[in-house]
Formats: sequence, structure tokens, C-alpha cells
Amino acid sequence: MSKLVTIGETMVSFVPQSQKSLRFGTSLDMRIAGAESNTAIGVCTYGHSASFISRVGKDCFGQYITRMIRAEGVDVSGVLTDDSHQTGLMFKELLANRETAVHYYRSHSAASFLTPQDLKEELIREADILHVTGITPILSKSCQETVYAALDIAKANDTLVSFDPNIRFKLWNCCDHTELMLDLLRRSNIILIGRDEAAHLYGTTDIEALYQILLSDCPDLHSFAIKDGADGAWAGDRSQLIPVPAADCCCIDSVGAGDAFNAGFLSGILSQEPLEKCAAIAAVFGARATENTGDIEGFLSRQELDDILHHPSCAPLR
Repeated sequence: MSKLVTIGETMVSFVPQSQKSLRFGTSLDMRIAGAESNTAIGVCTYGHSASFISRVGKDCFGQYITRMIRAEGVDVSGVLTDDSHQTGLMFKELLANRETAVHYYRSHSAASFLTPQDLKEELIREADILHVTGITPILSKSCQETVYAALDIAKANDTLVSFDPNIRFKLWNCCDHTELMLDLLRRSNIILIGRDEAAHLYGTTDIEALYQILLSDCPDLHSFAIKDGADGAWAGDRSQLIPVPAADCCCIDSVGAGDAFNAGFLSGILSQEPLEKCAAIAAVFGARATENTGDIEGFLSRQELDDILHHPSCAPLR
């Protein structure tokens, strides 16, 4: 039985070996990238179990993705092979002193044809947490139906629902999915949201105001984190709201940091840690993710995390 199960698309990610525009040509490393599988891998690295539900193409890229996720300890029995559609791809562009650019080639990808019939209900029924993001339900109508079906299974079996809107306006394709995101937030027990995303969805960046909105708008809220990048985060539940200092890091590429933060926060919850410890784990996970050009290379084991948190510089978090 996996403690966490998640649903989404993982792509093959091509990462340049140098900081120059792709138009000039550069050697590329092949890796994997996907918000949901990133979080599942992080949870496994910390020491918990996780399962991933998805579709990949019947191609070498789909085989690579499945092999890589399995190698990181994630159960991939819920990953189906699609004979009719290709695996999605993405390319990163690393430019000095500029935010990493991401170019997607995922239209009509295998994962976008996920259906409710693809769900292995027992994976959700037996998990402690179902983690979903706002990416999957906007990939297609059938993906949206799949996410809602998974939420229904989770609710029927007392599985906590974790949700990160993970807004990617490039994927919104000129459509407004605000109401969809708000509805998914209302159905969630654990909310992991960026401060900029909260501003878009709720019209304010004021932390106290957002706290009150989440408490009133999300009836089944268990806990939440509002992520604010290099400025740290805020974490809360129905009885407290606490600031989360950003962990020290040497940022190379911020892509994937939010997924890593999620993995740390959910790992803390699965370990039944107090809110402050969950937030501290999340902050370190998120920071370490920015020190690599890949999405999963910065994840930490529980022992590595404890060594960091017990360092004198983190004395208040012991």
C-alpha cells in the first residue's frame, strides 16, 4: 500500500549543457519532468511509499519515463501504455541571469487521453494522500473527468486530497480556468499554492486575508502552505498561521522547486510531524531543487534532511 498516490503527465525533459539560446545549438541531457511524478519521487526519497497513475506512449520515451520513475522507488503499476499517442516532450532553455524558459511539445500526448477508466481505484482507496495539480485537469476534458473521479474515490475512502493549482498560463491556451481551480481548492484537504497564484485566484497577496479566505472557502481544509519563492512561505491550519523562512541555496534553475516543496510538506504530514517541521522540510526540499538543472536530482533522504535541520544554523527547527 502506497502512502501517496498522484495522477498526471510526465514528459521527457531535454536540458541544455550550457547557458545559451537553443537557436544556436547545444548538447542536451535527457531527463524526466512532471509536477506530480516529481512530488511522488521526493516522497519516496524521504522514505515513504508512492504510486503514480498516468499514460505514456508506446515509444522509447515512454519506456524511459516508466523506467526512471520506477528506479526512484515509485510504484508505476498505474502507468498505462498508449498504443495510439506519443509521449510528451519539453525543452528547457537556460539563459544567464534570466528565468529558465520551458518549451512544451505535449499537445495530444498519451497522458492527455487519460480517462476515469484508467484509474486503479485500489491505489487511491488505500492511500493516505491523493495529490493532484491544476495541470492535469486542463490537458483535456477526459483528464478533467479523471481528476474528479479520483477525488470522488478519495472522499469515499477518507483519503486526504492535496492540491497545487500549479498554474501554467501557457497551458491555459487563452481559456480562463479560474473557476475550475477554485472548485478544486474547495474540495481539497491540503492546499499548496504560490502567492502569485493566490493573487490571481483570490485577488489579494495579503497573507492574513488569504488565510481567512482559505478557512472560509475550503470547508475540509486540514493544512496549507502559501509558497513565495526566495521570500520563503507561510504555513497554516485551522488554528495557526506561521512564517516559513527560505532555506539557503545557490539557485541555478527554479523549475521544479514548487514540486519539491510539496514533496517535503507532504512527507512531513505522512510522518505525522507538527506543522512547523513539515514547513521546514518543505523549505529545504524546495531550496535544494533549485541547485540542479533537473527536477529530481536535489531530493534528500530523511537522514540528509535531518543533518541539515540539526545544523547549528537551523537551531530553532531542532
